[in-house]
Amino acid sequence: MDKLKRIFLAQLHNHRAQILLPAVMLAPIFILVVYLLFETAKLSQTKVRQQFALDNSAYSQMSTSSTYLNVVAMINGPSPYRAMRMMNTELKVKKGEAENAEPLTVFDIFYKVGAVPSIGPNYGLGPKGAISNPRPAPESNDWGIRYYGDSRKNWMKEDPTDAFNGKDKNGKNAYIITDKEMADTYFFNILSEEEAQKGGSGVNSKNSLAAKAISDYFQIYSWTGQTYAAQTYIYNDTVRNNRMFRQSYFLNTHDCKESECGKQAAAILKHFTLKTKPMEIDDTMFHVTVNKGNLHYGIYEMPINMTETVESKLFQFAYLTPESRSRLQKMARGVVLKQGYKLPENRFNINLAQRYKPFVRNTVYLTCPRSNNNCVWPNPLPKYSVRVGV
Repeated sequence: MDKLKRIFLAQLHNHRAQILLPAVMLAPIFILVVYLLFETAKLSQTKVRQQFALDNSAYSQMSTSSTYLNVVAMINGPSPYRAMRMMNTELKVKKGEAENAEPLTVFDIFYKVGAVPSIGPNYGLGPKGAISNPRPAPESNDWGIRYYGDSRKNWMKEDPTDAFNGKDKNGKNAYIITDKEMADTYFFNILSEEEAQKGGSGVNSKNSLAAKAISDYFQIYSWTGQTYAAQTYIYNDTVRNNRMFRQSYFLNTHDCKESECGKQAAAILKHFTLKTKPMEIDDTMFHVTVNKGNLHYGIYEMPINMTETVESKLFQFAYLTPESRSRLQKMARGVVLKQGYKLPENRFNINLAQRYKPFVRNTVYLTCPRSNNNCVWPNPLPKYSVRVGV
């Protein structure tokens, strides 16, 4: 009986050995699988972080460009037009011409000679139609910024040239800012009402209709020029050495020096910095009405040199350089960015980076609703947008 018991126990111990031995041999394999899963997770995490950093940095950098272009497009017409529309004081008509004269405003004095553009579509209605133009629909992709007639046809080009439309008293080319014919028909008076009623004469009244309008015109386009200068400075400072791209990349990874982060992709982006050039005017001519009481005594020509008067030329609009237009066409098709990155160390001491050379990539687009991707000038439209894809 004891012998059978010993045999049974021996058999039992043998079965345990058959189970225990494979289990002992599989334990290292399980541990190895756990390590592999952990190391694979680290690789995936690094890949995702690097991809996000590249996408976010590319979007931030291009958003700087889109913001700048949209601001320039806005100040190239819509902003000064909206400000100038506030000059809606109706002009009195010279005696004897009241029956045939169309009722016009101070705005029309400037618009008639191309001193300010209008937003369409009522160009065919003459100067008065410009101020009555409806606002463009939000979904519209053509706001129709135009000057009156052919007054500034040399400006309405991608590469604009001087658009002098008159001469000063010395025969020098000048930009006419207020219309001579209209000042001779309407009271665009240089004397205030009080001075005119007293029968005064002169051309230096600060309270007159013409003086206030001319001063407002200077201020509007001076502020527009200052806005352009400030935005251009901010843009150039932000994209210099791809600062926005590098800082964004650094903040999303923290595995490289800020000055070196995203260096490979930044080398591509540096070829897509954009530049604009301002169109500024210097020698100008204003036509105003000389009045005494309620009598129209003709016109007075006021030549004003901007550099001498306000110490700088007067901004009108800004346009893209030929190189920038070419870059924008490429950006519409997409700029492919590629960036290599370091892999974290692993428990197996295998240099995966040397063997596989890991990298992330994307394609970034900067577009507007125009086939040539130029929405800055001559038909400004502040609708640039950024898209990041594969």
